Amino acid sequence: MDHVGVKPTSKSERFACIDTLRGFALLGILVPNVVVFSWPMMAMTDVTVMGDTAANALGHTITSTAFLGKFMFLFAMLFGSGVIMYARKFDTRGDRVLCKRCGYSLEGLGDELACPECNGAERRVRKSKLTDGAGLWYFRCGILLVFGMLHAYGLWFGDILTFYAVAGLTLLWWIRKIPAKWQFWGGLCVYFVSALPLILFTAYGYWAFSEGHVEMDQLSANPEMEIAGYLGGYFDVFKTRVFTVMMMQFLFAPLMMPMLWSIMSMGMGLTRMGVLTGERPLRFYVKTASVCLLIGVTATAIGYSVIEHRFDLLPGFVWQSVAQPIGVPLAFGYGALVIGLSKCSWARIVCAPLAAVGRMALTNYFMHTILCTTFFYGYGFGKYASIDYPRLWLVVFAVWTINIVFSVLWLRVFSMGPFEWLWRSLTYRQLVPIVRKSSGESARSDA
Repeated sequence: MDHVGVKPTSKSERFACIDTLRGFALLGILVPNVVVFSWPMMAMTDVTVMGDTAANALGHTITSTAFLGKFMFLFAMLFGSGVIMYARKFDTRGDRVLCKRCGYSLEGLGDELACPECNGAERRVRKSKLTDGAGLWYFRCGILLVFGMLHAYGLWFGDILTFYAVAGLTLLWWIRKIPAKWQFWGGLCVYFVSALPLILFTAYGYWAFSEGHVEMDQLSANPEMEIAGYLGGYFDVFKTRVFTVMMMQFLFAPLMMPMLWSIMSMGMGLTRMGVLTGERPLRFYVKTASVCLLIGVTATAIGYSVIEHRFDLLPGFVWQSVAQPIGVPLAFGYGALVIGLSKCSWARIVCAPLAAVGRMALTNYFMHTILCTTFFYGYGFGKYASIDYPRLWLVVFAVWTINIVFSVLWLRVFSMGPFEWLWRSLTYRQLVPIVRKSSGESARSDA
């Protein structure tokens, strides 16, 4: 079996800058997600659902321009990076010594010893193959798929883990060895091509609505039904959520998957080129951040302004499909800035807590859902459709604080988060040690 002798990545093998960037991306994802947790889906495209106030309009603008799509892009890119980190368990093994007769591994046995399996004396050397580790990788992604399905149907329809798992179960493992530059530049080109169907789908929806062929609740969901459902008991919430989950998984998955593959491919290439792992000099990240942020802020501001003024009906609906493609330079700028900061000792006061959150990304992602659904849904505190933007920022800051404090305190005692431990233990079919052995370990990451 290809998992024999393979163990989880230790803390000493982790790249701290990747953990820092993952923590930054995870916290940023909450800003657009909290709107979906707390209001009907229409609020993402029409902020007047919350109330037609200047504060809500400003909050919507900040969320739509600075956050929407950019942090999901970074998070997906880091999942691709994780494929490379994980595959190094198999791809760096070098040549393997096998018995020529039966194929039994003879690594570690002296040249004079016969094969203990068949007593054969002849040996052969086999180079590592693309298929090495595939079984364990597929098993790992299968577990993630189960996590995602339980999360989506049991807690929140906005789950992204299911899509990541499907991406991992399909293309990713098999493109990990193509040239790094092809992974990045090819992924970038494919990304913009694959974004076109979603843009065309949105354009058709906008045309159908403007011509009176469909109603707004046919483009998203009925706000009254969502409010009634999410303010009910758990079963009422489940009934309201299940059809949304099915629509996302069966209607939008074919549109989203090529985009996810391409983003993850970019993450693979940038990892192998030493960009995401912080192996480039600091000046590289400073220059990249400066150029990408300048281009990204300019393009996003112009794009958002044009759509707001050119589309009289539902400009937010149109912006949903173009926010991420227009904001790609901004996402790269964010990433370069964070990695650059992680290389500066004076920025440790900021980067160390982010790295702690990133090392427990799966746990903190589930924590977002548990905290927000408990606060907003009817079976919890019942604040759904009642918290507008100024107070919504307070909810975001509160969840961020819990993520950071919990992660920092937890990692003083344990080497990984509880859900990370569960995922790895299930993957390796053994109880992975979780209690820290020492406090002097250095920091480096896999996924």
